Amino acid sequence: MRSLLIRALVVLTVFGGALGFALWKLTPQPPLPVYNPSQVNEELVSAELRSIGRNHRIGPYALTDQYGRPFGPQTLGRRIAVVDFFFATCPSICKEMAREMRRLQAHFADDPRIALLSHTVMPEVDSVSVLYAYSEQQEAVRDRWYFLTATRSEIYALARSSYLVAKEPVEGSEDHSLIHTERFVLVDPDRRIRGYYDGTSAASVDQLITDIGRLLDEYPDLPKP
Repeated sequence: MRSLLIRALVVLTVFGGALGFALWKLTPQPPLPVYNPSQVNEELVSAELRSIGRNHRIGPYALTDQYGRPFGPQTLGRRIAVVDFFFATCPSICKEMAREMRRLQAHFADDPRIALLSHTVMPEVDSVSVLYAYSEQQEAVRDRWYFLTATRSEIYALARSSYLVAKEPVEGSEDHSLIHTERFVLVDPDRRIRGYYDGTSAASVDQLITDIGRLLDEYPDLPKP
């Protein structure tokens, strides 16, 4: 009798857990937040943008990828993007960030609606050929993980005015650390920022993976390039 009771309790516990999980899966999740300049540390935002509290979008850009091809918003199309800033000879956090980018690439290997965009903050050193060699080292999949360059001022403006991750430069300084950040930026197909994550933290990137799934649910009709 006692063993029957124990088995019954085990069955009820398992059933209750399964039911709870099913109900959680069926409950609509709230949409991810949309980040605007007024919601971000003002040190990371151009002064003229700091009061903007709505409708912020990633601005136009003209970059070059690791194959020497032009890369702009039309290249990305209506894909979800994960964005970071790095340099190829970085001896510290870039290695951890690259590891987590590789993990993202592997997790979404079968879903071309996701693109990874890594911008060099040392374009004077990271030439197209250097970026190509680095992308090969990272086993980047062509047209899925892009390594991007432009002039230093263009990269800086993109980091500060669009992705909101760069401090004000010191006049005359060549310090790349101003935009050398561990942040991963999640951008939706409408070019809005939907999340910031620590690219050196596996736990933070786990959350990013979950949030990408939520964005895919939010945009169920995205074309597959």
